[in-house]
Amino acid sequence: MAVPTRAQVDALIQQRLESDPGFRGKLVSDPRAAVSDVIGMPLPEAVKVSVHEESLTDVHLVIPAAQSRGQIADTDLELVAGGNIRWTNVCGFR
Repeated sequence: MAVPTRAQVDALIQQRLESDPGFRGKLVSDPRAAVSDVIGMPLPEAVKVSVHEESLTDVHLVIPAAQSRGQIADTDLELVAGGNIRWTNVCGFR
């Protein structure tokens, strides 16, 4: 299986939440294992997974990582060269 993009992982998690009522509890209690299970491969140790469950009165916004002074680090530039950026590249999947 090819390494999924972030959007694909999000879609897989949403599908699993809709089809498996017990998955929500696993995702909250052990998010690394739950995500690994969904994508079919272990996550690199450097990857931290946090789960935030929204409610009508508790809204969570995800913002992109900040870049210092609007410049891209050389290591990040290597990842996007040729348009091949994926969250998995940053996480250590190659």
